[in-house]
Amino acid sequence: MLSYRHAYHAGNHADVLKHLTLLAILQQLRNKDKAFVGIDTHCGNGFYNLASEPARKTGEAAQGFMRLWQRREQLQNVDLVGDYLALVAGVNPVDTGATIGNYPGSPAIMQSQLREDDRVILMELHSTEIEHLRDNFKRDPRISIHHRDGFEGAVALTPPTPRRGLLLMDPAYENKADYQQAIKAVRAVHRRWPTGIITLWYPMLGQSRDFSSLVKQKLGTVADSVSIELTVAPQSDEFGMHGSGMMIINPPWQLAERVNAALNRIRPLLQV
Repeated sequence: MLSYRHAYHAGNHADVLKHLTLLAILQQLRNKDKAFVGIDTHCGNGFYNLASEPARKTGEAAQGFMRLWQRREQLQNVDLVGDYLALVAGVNPVDTGATIGNYPGSPAIMQSQLREDDRVILMELHSTEIEHLRDNFKRDPRISIHHRDGFEGAVALTPPTPRRGLLLMDPAYENKADYQQAIKAVRAVHRRWPTGIITLWYPMLGQSRDFSSLVKQKLGTVADSVSIELTVAPQSDEFGMHGSGMMIINPPWQLAERVNAALNRIRPLLQV
């Protein structure tokens, strides 16, 4: 189908959860001198304009990241949240006030944490998005970009070299098959790369379409795994996505505690 364009959803509450978790993992990988590799299976553009027509059309960023941005002075000293806000400020050289000219997606967040010997592998299947992705990152020799299906590529490109690192899987879930395919791919990657940090983002929908319980049932049985969730409204079939989660296999030490502490500080700002 490939109709999904993340520009309409960039900066929403799901991005806040995903990007805080990703940043926390990358920071812990940087705590050791050994090089690491980051793999992003469903990349999109890599950068977004939260003042653009797509972002304004849905209003998701206004209900998500922009609520944090508008309170950045009060949040700048909150662990992890302050780093997240500083990262976004760093790609906006001019104080943009109430708008964001550049909002970093997960590929840009990975790039921001790279050292000289670290590297990143990016994948995107959409024919338009892949060109934007290439334009945004083609000048960085530490980054390789693949025009391919992320589920297939996740398995084919693991284990990476070096073997220390993380894989982020953030599908669009455009059709029902994506749900089972995501779980199948994560399990296959874990078999091939048992020491890798493997993360899967999943939506939390109405009871009749709930996927979160399936993720926890199928992947939560892995010996070392944890799920981190952010909800912004009560569960309802009418509301749509009332929250989302990150299932993490081989999480760094105290990752869940650190991310959850940050979420506890910002959750009241994001609630509907």
